[in-house]
This record gives sequence, C-alpha cells and structure tokens, in this order.
Amino acid sequence: MTVLITAAGAVAEEPRPAEGDGTGAAAWFDPAAHLGRRGWKYLSPATRYLLAAGNQALGRRHDEPPLTGAPAERFGVVTGTQYAIAGVHRRMDDTLATTGVQGISPAEVPAFSMNTPGSQLAISTGARAFSVTLTNPVTAGLEAVQFAVTALRTGRADRVVAAAADQVPAGDDGRDRYDAAAAVVLSRDPAPVSGEGVGVLAGITGGISRFVPRGADGDRDPAALAASCGRVAALAGGARNVRLVVSGPAAAAEFGGAVRDAVVESLAEAGGSVRDPAGAVSRARHCAVSGLLELIALARTGGTGLVVSVSESGHLTAIALDAPVQSEFH
Repeated sequence: MTVLITAAGAVAEEPRPAEGDGTGAAAWFDPAAHLGRRGWKYLSPATRYLLAAGNQALGRRHDEPPLTGAPAERFGVVTGTQYAIAGVHRRMDDTLATTGVQGISPAEVPAFSMNTPGSQLAISTGARAFSVTLTNPVTAGLEAVQFAVTALRTGRADRVVAAAADQVPAGDDGRDRYDAAAAVVLSRDPAPVSGEGVGVLAGITGGISRFVPRGADGDRDPAALAASCGRVAALAGGARNVRLVVSGPAAAAEFGGAVRDAVVESLAEAGGSVRDPAGAVSRARHCAVSGLLELIALARTGGTGLVVSVSESGHLTAIALDAPVQSEFH
C-alpha cells in the first residue's frame, strides 16, 4: 500500500545574531499570528508550536471547528518529543520548592503530562482515531512518522498527522539547540477530504528503527552496526544517486558518521549509490523535531532519499522517500 505525504508545516527557531545592546533578538514566535488572539494563554510554548505547525500542514485556521463524524473517527495524531514539557516541570518544581502547592496555577496543571501537546492538537483538529506521544530522544520525530505509516497500513486510520515539537530546556544556552515544531499529513488515499484538493509531496517507501549497542571495548558493536545499516540501505532498493541525510546531536557525531559510512557501503554492495557519500552529519539543532524537518526538506526536493536520525544512546530511525510505491516497514 502506498503511503503519501500530502502536506507539511513547520515553525522553527533559527540562530540569530545578538542585538547591539547585547539583549539578543526579539521573540521568534508570535502565537497570536498563528493561533489568533485568544485561547492559547495557558498552553505551553511547545503546545503552541505544535498547534501552529499542525494547522499549517492541514491548511486550517486554529479557530475552525474540528472534524466530526466518520472523518474524525478515521483521523489520528502521533507526536514525537524530547523536551516538550521540561519547562513546565521545572517551573512547577521551583514553585513547590519556594511557595508550595498553593503557588501552582490550576490552569497550568494539565500541561504536566507529556501527552498534552499532542492531545491539544487532536482536540483542536477533531482527530478521534488515536492520539499517541513518543519520547525517544532525537529520534522521536521520525518514529512518529513510522508509527503513523503502520497505523495507516493496518487500517487504524485513513489520515494521520505525524508531528514533533520541542522547547529547549531553560539554562541550555550555548548548546546550539533551538525550539521548533513540524508536522506532515500522511494519507493512504490521495482523494480529497471535505471537498479540498490534496496534492502529494512524496511517497514513503519504508522505515526502520534499530538500537546499536556498545561492545565490551566501549565502541558501537560492529556487527549490530553493519546489520542495522544494511537494513537501512535496503530501504532504497539498490537505487542510484540516493539523497542520504543523517542527523544527530553533536554528542552523536561519531555514531552518525559511522552510520553514514555503513549505509553508503551497504548500498554500494547492492549496486546503488549515494549522491554525496562523504556528506557531513547534519546537526540536530531542533532536538526531536530535527529529523522531521530534514524529512520535509527532502520530500520537497523529489527523488529517492533516506533520512536517518541518530541519538547519543545508539538509537537510529530511518525513513525512505520516493515516488509512491508499495511500502515496507520493519
């Protein structure tokens, strides 16, 4: 069954030079511009980002009524995140330590749950098939895509928003990480929904998630690395001139390089090739959103591509893109 990326949306903070007075640039995200003037005051920043990206992908305004009836029952949301509620937890911890429980605002308490951002997106859009949140560091964004495709292939839904959102923890200055959210709309059928025309950005042809442990010497187990990357390369089916993007945090740069080299080697053994086999590992500056941002960029360029997110702990998740063909997931 073909799984299609029919639309995408994203809001992402980017590095900005400091102002001349040393106070830094103005706030990068205006919630009123994305969500209207009301209804978001008590939502966490990550939830606001996610709503903005999700609405953008769906081509809807935040104040539009949610889906109802059969379309809502067949519409799902899956969200990946690493730090979406870290700021909420820190504020609550500080409040409890200084003023006690009476200082906790009842309006903010629901934001304590890791599921809150994704649930808010599901409520806002009317998604009633499911709302799931995944939390693996760095790789959760691409894992959300893999989960969504599995749900579509197994008949759990007809349309799914696969999304990711993160807010960098306070005190993270100097680590070159930034807030963001991104979303893709996935469909098993390109037919219009509610009378709207639906285009196709790309087809998803495969996906895989693996863990590469360290051996007794502290290095990544070479056999596990070769096996995992062989499965990643197989997703491209021996294609030539594949666009390969490997993304990871600075702490996983060595692992990311090893994954890139092993995928290039396995693809060559299968008669395929990579467009830039010595390409640098892309820095995952937007935490769990990074892989999804890379996926959107690759989908918009066309052609066969592989996007791989890697984490310092040894997790990797890969998604393959091409013209719409039958999917294969592991």
